[in-house]
Amino acid sequence: MPGAAALPRPDALRRLQRFKGRRGPFLLLAADVRAALRLARRRPPSLHRMMREHWPGPVTLAFPARPGLPGTCLRRGRVAVRVDAEAGVRCLCRLAGGLLVSTSLNRRGRPTEMPTRRLRWRWRRHLDGALPAAAGDASRRRAPSTVLEWRPGGVRKLRP
Repeated sequence: MPGAAALPRPDALRRLQRFKGRRGPFLLLAADVRAALRLARRRPPSLHRMMREHWPGPVTLAFPARPGLPGTCLRRGRVAVRVDAEAGVRCLCRLAGGLLVSTSLNRRGRPTEMPTRRLRWRWRRHLDGALPAAAGDASRRRAPSTVLEWRPGGVRKLRP
């Protein structure tokens, strides 16, 4: 699914909020499991095992966040993180220092739009740039990621 990403800096987050039409919460894309673990309040073996099992891949994990993360990335003290299946996304995360704040391209309450002239105008207005998808890229047709919430007592599916 096409998406937008920003550096986890206040100015970039404000622009992402204006683009999306909401304050958050936004998910974080991590370059690898190590970068994701740095976001966790605790790092029990069960969380680490779950990350290794699902990443890289189309699963977003929500877990208790360490103090100091931007409020735009938190919901009830939890952070949602994914190590994406796409190698290019992971590479961008590494180039950005390990993390990017991300969201889908749809406006609040609307279905995801494929890039149109109007949408590209909005991108230029709110975002620093866009990466074109390869022709026939399967990621353009992919469903949103599954969201799982990790808790010390187990896992709960938040979005299929």
